[in-house]
Amino acid sequence: MRCKNMLKVELYQLAHSGLIWIHIVVPLCAVSVFLAYYRFAVWSEAGKVTGYLQILSIAYPVMIALVTTMASDFETRAGCCQLVLTMPCHRSIVHIVKLSVLLICGVLSSFLAVLGFGVAFRMMGNGGFPIVFYVKAAILLFCGNITLYEISYLVSFQFQRGVGLGLGIVCSLVAALMQTGLGDAVWYYVPCGISLRWCSLYAMRQTGNAAQICCTDVKKSVIFMVVSGLLLLMLLFFWGKTWEARAAREE
Repeated sequence: MRCKNMLKVELYQLAHSGLIWIHIVVPLCAVSVFLAYYRFAVWSEAGKVTGYLQILSIAYPVMIALVTTMASDFETRAGCCQLVLTMPCHRSIVHIVKLSVLLICGVLSSFLAVLGFGVAFRMMGNGGFPIVFYVKAAILLFCGNITLYEISYLVSFQFQRGVGLGLGIVCSLVAALMQTGLGDAVWYYVPCGISLRWCSLYAMRQTGNAAQICCTDVKKSVIFMVVSGLLLLMLLFFWGKTWEARAAREE
C-alpha cells in the first residue's frame, strides 16, 4: 500500500513538473526535425532510418542525465530533499519508486520518438520498414539504456548537478566511439554504446545485411545488461539506506 501511495505521489509530482514535458516535447522535436530534413535528403531509406536510430542512441545518455538531474534538483528544492528523507518507509524503496517512474517515462518517450517517426515516415511514402520494426527498435533503444538510468540516478542524487550532466555528455561521446572500429571488441561491455549497436544491427538485419551481425557479441551484451542491471539495483538499495542528501546540502 505504501509503494502504491508513493507511486501516486511521484506521478503527481511528475505531472506538475517539467519532466513530463521533456519526455513529450523532445521526442516530438526530434521527429519533426528529422522528417523535415529527410524530405530533401538524398540518402537511401535504410540510411535514413539507421541514421535516425543512431542519432537517438547517441543523444539518449544526455537525455537520461537531464531528467535524473532535474529529478534530483526537484527534491533538493523541496526542503533539501526532506520529502524523501521523511517518508515513513525505507529510503531505498523511495528511490526505487522514483527510478521506476523515470523508467516508465523513458519507455513512453522512446516509443514516441521511434514509433512516431516510423508512422510519419511511412506516411511520406517510405514503406521499406514495417511498423513492427519501429516497435522493436523502440524497445531495443530503451532496454539498452536501463543501466545508464541506474548509473545516472545514483550519480545525480549522490553528487552535485554538474557531475550528472557531465556524465551524460561523456557517455554520449563514448557511445559515438562505440559505433566505430574502436568499439568492435568492447561495445558489449560499455553501457552507453549497447543501444546504439543493437539498433544498428537490427536495422542491418532488416535490410538483409545479416552477415555483419555477430550473435556472440549480442549475447555477451545481453548477459552484461542483465548482470550489471541487477548489481546496480542492489547497489541502489544498499546506497539508499545511508543516503542523507549530503551533496544537496553542500551545493
